[in-house]
Amino acid sequence: MKKAILLIMISAMLAGLTSCQAKRPAAAVDGAPWSEDWITFGVLGVEEPGHGLTLRDDKAARDMSYAAWSIGEAQPYVNGAGEEAERYDAQLVLLLTACGTPEEARQNVEELLEMAGEHYTVTDTAQRTFNGQEFTVLTYTFASDTSPFSRGVSAFTAFGAWAISVEFACQETFDQDGTEILTDFLEHCHYAA
Repeated sequence: MKKAILLIMISAMLAGLTSCQAKRPAAAVDGAPWSEDWITFGVLGVEEPGHGLTLRDDKAARDMSYAAWSIGEAQPYVNGAGEEAERYDAQLVLLLTACGTPEEARQNVEELLEMAGEHYTVTDTAQRTFNGQEFTVLTYTFASDTSPFSRGVSAFTAFGAWAISVEFACQETFDQDGTEILTDFLEHCHYAA
């Protein structure tokens, strides 16, 4: 009898987990049918980015999704805290944060922009639209003692109650155009209808 009750409880828990999984939307705001080939992060579907970017990390928590792609081979690196890490020729990082309301998402984006201004030497700020979504785009350099990278470009937006940031950073020797890579990535992102 105890086994039967235990099996029923486990079955109910598994059924509950299955029903909690996010369902893929039928379509994106841009009219494209939602593709199973896209990597889905909350309300965002990401196409394979190309440009030699390899997905290295993909994590999701209740209110946040994080993904990192890189270009090049890993090289050993000791960060500012004295910890051993790996660095690549270039890296693209996507961060989505679920907020309670659209206003909270916009405030989150404003806070991210303020933090960026404190950590980078911003050389250009622009408003740009990628696949129908407007972003604030920052171009910047890093102080040599704060990052394994020398320069970068980031885009920030709020979509509904989600704050979205995408950062492309590269080493001095990287010879591709980071703005072009970021632009191409964002043009191939789709937002849930």
